Amino acid sequence: MVNRKVAVLRADASSSIGVGHVMRSLSLGEALLDEGFGVELVSFELAPSLQSLATSCGVEVVELSCAPRSSEDAQFVLQRNANIVVVDGYEFPREFFAGLEASSTPFAIIDDNAETNAQSPSAVINQNPHASASMYAHLQGEPKMLLGLQYAMVRKEVREVAAMNLPSHEGEVFVAMGGADFLGLTAPIVEALAETGLQIRVAVGHANTQRAQIQKLADQLGNVTLIEQQDYVSSLASAHVAVLAAGSSLWEACAVGTPSIGLVVADNQFASANAAKKLGFTRVVDCRVRFNVDAVLNEVQACILGGTSAMRGAALSTGVATGASMVARELGAIA
Repeated sequence: MVNRKVAVLRADASSSIGVGHVMRSLSLGEALLDEGFGVELVSFELAPSLQSLATSCGVEVVELSCAPRSSEDAQFVLQRNANIVVVDGYEFPREFFAGLEASSTPFAIIDDNAETNAQSPSAVINQNPHASASMYAHLQGEPKMLLGLQYAMVRKEVREVAAMNLPSHEGEVFVAMGGADFLGLTAPIVEALAETGLQIRVAVGHANTQRAQIQKLADQLGNVTLIEQQDYVSSLASAHVAVLAAGSSLWEACAVGTPSIGLVVADNQFASANAAKKLGFTRVVDCRVRFNVDAVLNEVQACILGGTSAMRGAALSTGVATGASMVARELGAIA
């Protein structure tokens, strides 16, 4: 029997950095499994809920047994004897990548704004609409460039729901502020939207501490529903409009054709969110300096009152639902 290739994904999640790095790594992991790879996720103190999610995807979780993001971390990863390593995270320092670069194992980086400390990766994956080759002109070795929304790594579940073409529910707003919501925006947004009389469906992420508060609102108000994770994608797909933290959630909404309001909560989201705005499938509210809930309400009402057919069409025309498979095939050619 021929041994299958192995891909090792290296990403972390926490309340401070969020869960986005792990989530999109798992999206890629699902696609790599479909390409015949064995897939491992090496992570440091990963939350049990995320460990369970990875296992349900078919990805083996390996607990890092040394200081995270150190040269020892790189050696730990290399000892997994992978055919290819994929690293996602801004916090990995030069010493980590130097360890990878000293080996013969090909590695790819998942990046957003040319923030990586890698110097000579085998491939660069930047799924954002503002990505360009010029951002990575300083890299050595002519890495393969997988740039733009056509390489957006949305989850397999999202791809499957996108193919179902679920009808949207008029006047229903979906709210999700990412895995952590470190600015605590979920509750004030839900409270404000509830007063409009619109139907609100809200998801609380793995590291979001506001679940009890949101559940209390749902118990008190007839137009607020706290959904479970297994209903996330179908609720997103059937919403009239979605209010989302402006990370990878925007590409999931795009894949299922749901118009979105992207809330920029970190500097690294600004360029990608505004590039998405120019493509026509999202509106943007910058929350980095000051959060104005009225600005969010105004954008939601503008979407609903002004019609969303153009935004929905713009979303579906991007073709992002096939991105993870495209990335997996390209990495398969490198491994």
